[in-house]
This record gives sequence, C-alpha cells and structure tokens, in this order.
Amino acid sequence: MPAFHFEVRSPDGAICRTGTVSAGATVTEVETGDPGVLIFEITAVGPVRIRWTWPVDSAVTLWRATQGSHRELPTDWGSHRDIRSVRSAPVASFVTADDLSPCTISLSSAVRGCDFAIGVNEESAEQLIQLAVDDVEPTDGEHRFTLRIDLRGLHFADALRGVTDAWTAELGDRITPVPELARQAMYSTWYSDHQHVSAESVEHHARVSAPYGCKAVIVDDGWQTADTARGYAHCGDWEPTSSTFPDMTEHVRRVHELGLDYVLWIAPPLIGAHSKAWDRFKDRTLGYVDGLSASVLDPRYPEVREHIIECCVRPVRDWGVDGLKIDFIDSWAGQDAPPAPYGDCETVDEGVELILEAVTAELRRLRPSLLIEFRQDYVNPRLWRFGTFLRAGDCPMDAVENRVRTIDSRLLAGDRAVHSDMLMWHPSATKEAVAQQFIGVLFSTPQVSVELASLPAEHDRVVRFWLGLMKDHADTLLHGVLRPSRPDARYTQVTAVGEKTTVVAVFSNPVVRLSDPREVALLVNGGSAPGLLVEGAGTGPVQLVVSDCAGAELSRTTTTPPAGLWAVDVPVGGVARIERG
Repeated sequence: MPAFHFEVRSPDGAICRTGTVSAGATVTEVETGDPGVLIFEITAVGPVRIRWTWPVDSAVTLWRATQGSHRELPTDWGSHRDIRSVRSAPVASFVTADDLSPCTISLSSAVRGCDFAIGVNEESAEQLIQLAVDDVEPTDGEHRFTLRIDLRGLHFADALRGVTDAWTAELGDRITPVPELARQAMYSTWYSDHQHVSAESVEHHARVSAPYGCKAVIVDDGWQTADTARGYAHCGDWEPTSSTFPDMTEHVRRVHELGLDYVLWIAPPLIGAHSKAWDRFKDRTLGYVDGLSASVLDPRYPEVREHIIECCVRPVRDWGVDGLKIDFIDSWAGQDAPPAPYGDCETVDEGVELILEAVTAELRRLRPSLLIEFRQDYVNPRLWRFGTFLRAGDCPMDAVENRVRTIDSRLLAGDRAVHSDMLMWHPSATKEAVAQQFIGVLFSTPQVSVELASLPAEHDRVVRFWLGLMKDHADTLLHGVLRPSRPDARYTQVTAVGEKTTVVAVFSNPVVRLSDPREVALLVNGGSAPGLLVEGAGTGPVQLVVSDCAGAELSRTTTTPPAGLWAVDVPVGGVARIERG
C-alpha cells in the first residue's frame, strides 16, 4: 500500500509542500475556517510516520516543550525527542527575532508516545519535520489523532496558546479543576532541610512561614527514611520513619492548626533493595537506575499498580495530608521496557495512566480540593487530568534558569498553576540578589525554601515585599495575557497584561514599550544596571512612584512623559509604578 500524501499550504497559497504519511494510515483534512491553521485527522492501526519540509528562513530558534538551555535551531539528525505521556509534549514553535511564529506544529492530546523531530535539513536549507507516532489512546476502538499546523504568524505565545486551547477542547471535562490554594505561596523543606527533615522541623517551618503568606508546606524527601545519603535505595514502602516522624497523623494535625495545608513528597515509580517490598516486586521492574540507586517498578503489572495506588492513597486517607508531590514519574519514560509476560497493558504509558487515574479518583473522593504537584518535565497535556500545579525543574539559586523554566511552563500549562523551583540564597547575599530570586519567578507561584526564622533584617524586608507584591498583583501575573520576548536569549523581558494593570519585568533589554497602556504599569528592573527607558506611557500626566528592591519608596512625582523614550531611574531590583488619571 503506498504512502498517503497531503498538502501543507501557506495562508496565501504561495508556498505549498507535499507531506507523506506512512502506508496503512488514512488522512483527512479538517475544515478550520482559517487558512492559516491546517488540521489533519490521522487514523491508523499501528505506528505512523509523518514527514514534510517547510521554509522557515526567518526563525532564530525552535521553542520546544522541554528545551532546557538549548535555544538553537537543531539539525534534523540531532532533533529527535522521545515524548511520552509523562515526559515533554508534542509541540514545537519556530520563533523569529521579533517574537513571531511563522510555523507552530503540534499533535493532539490523544498521543501517548511519539518521536518528535524538527530540524534543519542541510541538503535543502529547509526545516524537515519527522513525526513518528507509536502510542495513541484508542477512541471508539480506533487509534485516531490530529496534526495541527499554525501558519498565522502570531506572537509565539499566542500560537502556543492556540495549541493549549486545542488540547483543552479535546480533553474537556477530563481536566481536573485547580483549587485556588494551588496558586498561593508555599514553603518547601527540600533546600532548607534536604533529607534531614523531621516532624519538628516541618512544624517549625509551618509556624514561621505562615506570617509571610505561605498557605501550604511541602514536605519533601526524607520523611520515609532515616538514611540521608541522598539516594533512593530505601524507597518503595512509603511509611514514615519512626525516629523523625513518630506519629504522622498527630503531626499533620498540628500543621493544620497552624493554618497550613500539608503536601507530601512521594516517588511511586522507585523501589530500592532495602525496602520491605523489594522481594515481592524485584522481578516486576523496568530495570535499575544507577544514578538513583533504585529500580523502576513496571506499571504493566496489576499487582504493581495496586501497591503504588495504596502507597499514594494512604497519606491522605490515614494521615490527613492535603496533597501529594508526585515525583520521578518521568523515570517511567526513560526505560526500554522488557517483555511483561504477566502484564495486562500493552505499553508502560497505559499502565502509568491507569495508576494516576485510580489514585486521583480515590483521593478526590476523600478530599475534593486535593493538591497534586508535578515537576517539569511532566508537561504533557495528558497529565492535566491529574495534576493541579506544575513546578519548574530543579535549578537551586539560579534566578535566570528559574525565570526560563517558569515561563516555559506557563506557555504550555493551560490553566494549570505553575510554581517556581524553590527559592534559596546564601545568608551573605546582597538584598538585590535576594530580590532577583523573586523577580525571576514573578509570573509564577513562589515556593520558598530558606530558614525564614534567621533571615537578616534586610533580607526579611525583601522577602515580605516581593511575596506581598506577587499576592497583590496575582490576577495580572498569573492570569493576564503573557508576552515573553526573545526565547532565544532566555527571555529578555516578560510582560503580563491584565484588565487594569500591566506588569513588565526587564532582564537584559532596558527599553520598555507599552503598546497598550493600562491604568497602572509596574516596571520591574530585573537586570544588572539601574535605569529603564519607557516608550508609550501616554501623553497625559501620570504619577510615578519608584521603590527599591525591598519596597522602600525612593520618589513620588506627578509628571507628563516626554515624546519618545522616557528615562526612568529604577534601581536594580526596584519597581516603578506608573499610574494615570
């Protein structure tokens, strides 16, 4: 049977390329009403390969769901990405130097697994798109998914919003609601305590962080073991260690009395040789991961799934915790699955999703406002059915990387709450350096992981100021229209436009252009030098208030902005508030 051919056409019809879909598949173009958006529905029995080329000469980078520090235009031979339901997502967007996307490509949320390769073809000087889909959730007995190609030339954030809107429509009421608490600041024990965490230390952090506005404490790794060697050889039983958590139920109750919810870390894929469950499941694993000192349980076996489900349900049912930080689920994607002769799932991803469905269904029955944290790179839309907030991947003390990871996550999260990696800094840091930690994650929900009780006075003022500002402007920062600039340069500026307020965080480009002025503009200097240049602040009088990095007011004036660029003296880490009327 010959391969199926389809046409990729530019909106004006001037550019057309012929694509191919592997033999055995059927392809139908879906009418969208917009010549700039092409959608093809593909149905197949087995794996499907899709291939075409497209000229994107103006692109300076390829935005990908999980790119880390890689902001280049990859080669076609070096661009392959194995995407699973627990790792990454099937989307990529070409971006120009003026932040437009000449081409954004995505697959529907029905895809559980694929190889997603887009890169420069050296022979043709065009972009070669090669998609190999090998795992699709069945619909009415068929393996059906869609390929979406957006050629409208929108701002890349708007193009990606179109992708998440499409995924939202596909998933519908399967998407779990996000409790408002998921968008509130939280305290995490990881960087402050690591595996030396105890009931006493958790209660201390809860008591101290509550006056700063933290609404939950996330108890990370260490509650389940007395071993502090940072490995996972003792994982698998998920029972509190009696030496540091002697009465988990009473401990959780005491945290609740302090006014905080309780979120507990758990890594359900991992099982170590020192666990009681090892002998039972050592022959039901996907293999040993040397870097973790543990093996990965094989979710294709029903008895494995039953064990994991019970371990995840127990903390909420028996101890009263309010949510789980479910970690290391991408380890299920990192293994070449051996045969599972007594398993009842065709793929690992199918087994993983059965676990998550059962866990979240039972936990939401017990606690409707359940909190579930996933960590980047668990950004696939299929996980929207389970998680309520997504934390940026680990980047301790790196304000720049935290900025990049939170913005990347925001662009693909739909309505999921996005959290920063836990904020930390050295006690001797300057107050400006502390402020930069918060400015880097301004457009996300902050997690804090320092010893708040021993902060120097100037650090304390900075922390309270930024936590307060992020809370006061949450509607704009978390729900406004997000417009980051220059992903190839790790976001030189980030803007959020709300109903009445615009917030602009400046990192390496000091020229701020307010193209759609609101009643209030907050300009945050997240760069390394004082002073900003503002254009488009309006012709009428405005009130300008400039504050330093700890919120201390430096000046307050009423002035009329000049034509052209307006030099505003904002110190490093400081804020300028421009209010009209």
